[in-house]
Amino acid sequence: MRSSIIITLMLIGAACVLLLAGGFPLMGAPAVYRSGAVMLLGLVAALTCAVAGWRIAAGERLRLLGGLISLFFACAGLAVVWQFGSQAVEMAHMGGPMWFGAVGMACTGIVGILFTGLFGFLAKRAMHTRLWLAGAHWALVLIATGAYVDYCSEQRIPITMTAGAQETLSEVHTADGRILPLDFTLSVEQFELTRYNTRNYSLHRFERGSWQTVCPLVEKEGTLCLPNGRQVAVADLRTAPGMPHPFRLLQGEPPQLIMQDIPPVREYKALCRVDTLYRGRPETRRVTLRVNEPLSCKGWMVYLMNYRESAAGTQVELLLRRAPGRLIALAGMVGLILCSAFWCWGRSASPSSIAKS
Repeated sequence: MRSSIIITLMLIGAACVLLLAGGFPLMGAPAVYRSGAVMLLGLVAALTCAVAGWRIAAGERLRLLGGLISLFFACAGLAVVWQFGSQAVEMAHMGGPMWFGAVGMACTGIVGILFTGLFGFLAKRAMHTRLWLAGAHWALVLIATGAYVDYCSEQRIPITMTAGAQETLSEVHTADGRILPLDFTLSVEQFELTRYNTRNYSLHRFERGSWQTVCPLVEKEGTLCLPNGRQVAVADLRTAPGMPHPFRLLQGEPPQLIMQDIPPVREYKALCRVDTLYRGRPETRRVTLRVNEPLSCKGWMVYLMNYRESAAGTQVELLLRRAPGRLIALAGMVGLILCSAFWCWGRSASPSSIAKS
């Protein structure tokens, strides 16, 4: 067995052991994933992939470089189509004078389509199976580089803001006491909560000085069946000031209470206002934050994490994240997916190129 294959198998085995050590449900420790052993393993794996990609592309390294550059511009064209195409559709829905903006955005999207077609054709002509494999190895190097940059310089700062209040955020405080300017001003203007349209009921009993939940009640043909066999009509439940949902108090010892449960949350979102400078001119835009749909501005990502009700209003919990290596890692992930796909289903190298290498 060749020494390179032995080294690769050793690296894969070490990675599996560390992943198992951190993810073991009983004795695992998630901190293993950020330990020095994992960092050293990632560094060695990245260097190995870099050397492997260099050796696989022997004799055609300039061709590989040109193919990867063409692939980058083809992906950039797709990003242009996605960004400006979505803005064109959004402006077209607004109608009126926004149609002029929609046409301009659509024209920019067409330029992205031309970029994708032209540079995609050049990348496909320049690359073959062996070069796609080399590109996949170098994409792994990009992923490792982005992860290492984030490990050294990533900022994750949780904040809480009150929705609808005259509260703005233009700087954040780190855990070590430093103050970081955001280069933009953020405010939460409105918070919206949507619940499922369901009706569920529960039985509560007053014991030891407080109401204790006994069991859920099943509604059947407009009636609720209690554990003792008694049936109560849903229409008999009433509302009262201070009680957000219908209820009925049952006399007896101890007292029992039938109450309609609060429906589960379906979605919550926050309407945010962002004030910033664009080419020296003030710019204001409003963005709706949803879970897993963050806001991106000036190198910061703003995530909607949670909410809670308080006397001052709805408290919106946000996470501000600045990850300089995120774009590098994303580029590596896209490159790995494309290179792996074309390596599996792309055209093979010509016999002359194989003999030359």
